[in-house]
Amino acid sequence: MFGKGRIDIGILRTGYSPGDTISGKTVLTLKKPVKAREVIISLIGEQKNTRVGGRPGSKDTSTTTQRIRIYDFKQQLDTEREYTQGQEYSFEIKIPADILSAKPQMPELEGKLGQGLKVAQAVAAMTGAIPLQQTKWYLLAKLDVPGGIDIKKTADITIG
Repeated sequence: MFGKGRIDIGILRTGYSPGDTISGKTVLTLKKPVKAREVIISLIGEQKNTRVGGRPGSKDTSTTTQRIRIYDFKQQLDTEREYTQGQEYSFEIKIPADILSAKPQMPELEGKLGQGLKVAQAVAAMTGAIPLQQTKWYLLAKLDVPGGIDIKKTADITIG
């Protein structure tokens, strides 16, 4: 155990369907008391967008990848105070029935920047750039330590 300690996530299963409830607990294991803002558990969905493209007839291809957060639900488990060894928190997170249709929030761009984006999208469509999308779902437990390194842990889950 490095640093101030660790936080663990305990869940009964890793596969869920939209509308299910994720039940579990987080456990703090600290070396010494830590002043912190809060303990939270979050359900996060990140979409990994990979574009593969190139000019028709050319052997040159390019690949670009980016991660976009499409869903982020936070549940506060405890508030600002001094945390000690072995504290345990139970949680329940209801997965929305329409979660699989979550889309990244893209601002409407105006002016030259917006025109440039539209041109880039048009060029991608003309050159045959193929968008590949994968969504990663996970739980994030975090002890938010002000002015220090947060103690956090993730647990991958599947929603489908």
